[in-house]
Amino acid sequence: MNDKVSIVIPTFNQIQYLPACIDHCLFQTYSNLEIIIVDGGSTDGTKGYLAGLDLEIVNSTCSPVVEIAENGDIIRRESRVYPLGREVRTITFQQDIGPTRTYNEGLDRVTGDYCTYIVGDDLPHPHMIEELVLALEETDADFVYSDMNVVDDQGRIIRQMRLPDYGFEACFARWYHLGVSHLYKTEWHHKVGLMDERYQSANDYDHYLRFAMAGCKFHHVPKVLYSVRYHGGDRKTGQHTDERYKNLLEESRRCARRARDFLNTGKEAAKPRRIKL
Repeated sequence: MNDKVSIVIPTFNQIQYLPACIDHCLFQTYSNLEIIIVDGGSTDGTKGYLAGLDLEIVNSTCSPVVEIAENGDIIRRESRVYPLGREVRTITFQQDIGPTRTYNEGLDRVTGDYCTYIVGDDLPHPHMIEELVLALEETDADFVYSDMNVVDDQGRIIRQMRLPDYGFEACFARWYHLGVSHLYKTEWHHKVGLMDERYQSANDYDHYLRFAMAGCKFHHVPKVLYSVRYHGGDRKTGQHTDERYKNLLEESRRCARRARDFLNTGKEAAKPRRIKL
């Protein structure tokens, strides 16, 4: 397991959560990582944090206790905080470029054999990438996905999302049941293109539906490897705003109809189109 994995972190005004998300990516047990952080036009301090990120990674140290000497002295040893070997790149925009373009600006730059995105307020669990790479290598799948927790701002688990084993009807025609904890072969960007920027909420639903309609093979990993952040009814942000959630449902209906048409007709007209930037 030494193929390069690219992680795209799209973010917009998530400074309260972004450092933890990035740390959880940097501390993955899988080391051959390319991390591409795309700020889609934040105004909340994100740019300042990202400007100092490289130095923070290089210079952060800690001095934990390593032993007690024979005379009772406490011995500490300075060590690095962050692991070595991760490639980190940041891309920032001055104006709001919209959610789907923010994803695409990162996806278009990946160089890894495998690819995923992790939203800037979510938390990948430490073994997520390692487990998903293993699943890709041990099966004939092109795309693997896992179960997830939904957590609040304090990290409390609200619910656990146990996703179904893959079937086109269950995961695309009835509802989008792949979640956001996933990893796939980057070559699929060349086969079907990047995200369709006409979709601003259900962009992943549309993207991976096009994967499926083009013959992508999916595999479910029945392990909780990711925590999705939910900010609560009193603090609606991102997809949780009333307007964005309404749009998410409408775009999801469109995707479900396309998936059902594909199942019912199998005609050329139902096949996916290639989306270019």
